[in-house]
Amino acid sequence: MQENSTPKFGSFKLFLLTTFLLISITSNSLFAQSFCANETTLFTENFGTGSTPSSHPDVVPTSLLYQPLGELYNEGVYRVINNTQQKPDWHASPDHTVNTVNGKMLVVNGSGNGFYRRVINSPSGFSAGYYSVSLFIMNVNQINLCGPNILLPQITFIVEYQAQDNSWVALTGSPLSTTPVAYNATTPTWVQLGGVFTLPTTGVFNVQNIRLSLRDGISSGCGNDYAIDDIKLATCPSGGPLPVEFLSVSAKQRGAGIAINWNTATEVNNKYFDVEKSVDDGSNWSLVTTTKAGGNSSVVKTYNAYDAKPAAGINYYRIKQVDLDGKYKYSITVHVKMNFDKTSASVLTNPFVNNIAIDFLSKTTQGLALTLYDVAGKKITTERWIIPKGTSRKTFDQVNNIQKGIYILNIIDDKGVLIYNGKLVKQ
Repeated sequence: MQENSTPKFGSFKLFLLTTFLLISITSNSLFAQSFCANETTLFTENFGTGSTPSSHPDVVPTSLLYQPLGELYNEGVYRVINNTQQKPDWHASPDHTVNTVNGKMLVVNGSGNGFYRRVINSPSGFSAGYYSVSLFIMNVNQINLCGPNILLPQITFIVEYQAQDNSWVALTGSPLSTTPVAYNATTPTWVQLGGVFTLPTTGVFNVQNIRLSLRDGISSGCGNDYAIDDIKLATCPSGGPLPVEFLSVSAKQRGAGIAINWNTATEVNNKYFDVEKSVDDGSNWSLVTTTKAGGNSSVVKTYNAYDAKPAAGINYYRIKQVDLDGKYKYSITVHVKMNFDKTSASVLTNPFVNNIAIDFLSKTTQGLALTLYDVAGKKITTERWIIPKGTSRKTFDQVNNIQKGIYILNIIDDKGVLIYNGKLVKQ
């Protein structure tokens, strides 16, 4: 990412370090999803371990320049390192690989073009059939210096086999371009991307080389900064892609609750999704909500859910996908640590008709004053509430007879601290 002006990084770094130490919300992928049944891993790249920056032989040098020291300020530079914060405005996060100390990853200030290429060799040969390719990626931007036009990383997978004449031929399904990886200001989030590709029959010729290439689909500009880890090629001995292919699953704190979002690339005979939660490190799971599915789809579909009553501490989430015949599979698991350091509020009904439902998350039992104003600043109505410690839901009822239009809701605690200030619409 390249900005128009150079900030004063001395005080800026101190601010970011303080911010990072105070943030108590984390989200990370814990378990990888499979893109086909009974995957058998043939190749994986986790970029090793260590605290010293390094280059990597599979990074295309004509696309990315290795920069061993300093901030990755210029576009088209990279390093393999154990922390994503290679610029002050990027997230400070470890790598994705589970159970590694000083695990390293590829951290990039992107500029477009193909940037990674690896040839996987099998002396015994690759059989015709299905193969899955996947990776984990993080949009590392923590502070948006780009405004509304921030560029989001978008990765294309190119999977090829070396034919008898030594040319490279695309597997069926290649190239595969994924959806852009969203920017998340508060939570460093690993997102899994990938798909299933088909190696055709090649007669008596024995395919011994498969080439995996990654292309950055975003041209130069502000944004497009990312980390990549745990690249994988696997066989699919039980057949083609699973009925539902998850592109990403994420969860983050939103006011007094947690918003859970997920995307699917394909759906076959998909009946519904169950959003499940665990508060004991995944030993026990409970249902948060059920969401109707798209049935059959070959386009990217986006779903969301909301947990209005998260627990203090770490909340784990996963998506259970259920077929029409009752068969099911699980997505990866993500987690969020709830921040109880201050009172927060989430308005659930906006637009509203007869009342306004509001969820609260509070460290203590306390009093609140709610005031509704019109757009001219005229006070319409006021209520005073006592909310308990933890999570709770209250309903603002004195709005049934007001005129349709736009209003401003202010919520202030008993110490005069502003908890919520937002625009609402009466229908």
